[in-house]
Amino acid sequence: MTTDVARPLHRSSGDGWTLETYDSDGFTVYAMTGEFDFAVSAKLRQVIEERPPSSGLAVADMTEVRFCDSSCLQVLLRLAQLLRESDGRFAVATSVHAVVRPLTLLRLEELMPVHPTVEAARTALASRS
Repeated sequence: MTTDVARPLHRSSGDGWTLETYDSDGFTVYAMTGEFDFAVSAKLRQVIEERPPSSGLAVADMTEVRFCDSSCLQVLLRLAQLLRESDGRFAVATSVHAVVRPLTLLRLEELMPVHPTVEAARTALASRS
């Protein structure tokens, strides 16, 4: 049985990807699975705009993402910038090379810090308050 904390508030999916949004302990989590490319970026943007972080704290759970192109990274970067402007915080949870490498090469870790797990990301964001 799923508890209310873990139950997705929203679920979208398509050919090769899934995006679930849920709130947990004061954080909004965008759980992404599969491949995120240009074809998915508009839907990603729509979901984030329709379900912004309720507390100003958000984590993109990308631990199950196999590919993420620049168009989707741009959507996440925009979310990170909006949160920062309103004293919120954002982080990415992943150790997937296909996600970590572009974030590192583009030097985005300051705006979108990367942590290996959702729990590590939440702990890091909470300690920055």
